[in-house]
Amino acid sequence: MTRYSSRTVILHWLSGGLLLFLLMTGTFVLSNMPNTVEKLGSFKIHMILGLIATLLSLVSIGVILKSPKPEALEMAPWRSKLMKSNHIAIYTVVIAIGVSGFILAQSASLGQIIFFGADTALYRSFKDFGVGVVHGFLTKVLLFLVVTHVLGVISYSIAHKRNIMNRMWF
Repeated sequence: MTRYSSRTVILHWLSGGLLLFLLMTGTFVLSNMPNTVEKLGSFKIHMILGLIATLLSLVSIGVILKSPKPEALEMAPWRSKLMKSNHIAIYTVVIAIGVSGFILAQSASLGQIIFFGADTALYRSFKDFGVGVVHGFLTKVLLFLVVTHVLGVISYSIAHKRNIMNRMWF
């Protein structure tokens, strides 16, 4: 077998696109907006998509564990361990971001404000919460892990003169 299953491919690209959207909008849009009523619609979208991304990651883990895998790539043992560690770290950090986002939303009453119309003032800064700082830090870690993942694919393809992207395509 030379490719991952269609389910794995769909989950990979759907999750990847969703995570990039969340990382970019959270880092460059939401974090720069003041916490006012105008931000609530964006928060709602971010929270819903963040929950979906976390759930997709959990589903992906199950699918990956149960699905057949393509033959192993030829590489040095250290690179193989690094690749496996990167994949595990990405999933771990995505889930940790989802959990920290949920805890932050609960701590700041965001769910009650956004979904149930609670008349509670928004906090001036979510960095007032330790979990808010953790959430922001983990997003930077995830961005680093995704960049190293992409660079690993590119460097392997160049070094071995082999397009391994087709393993994660239909």
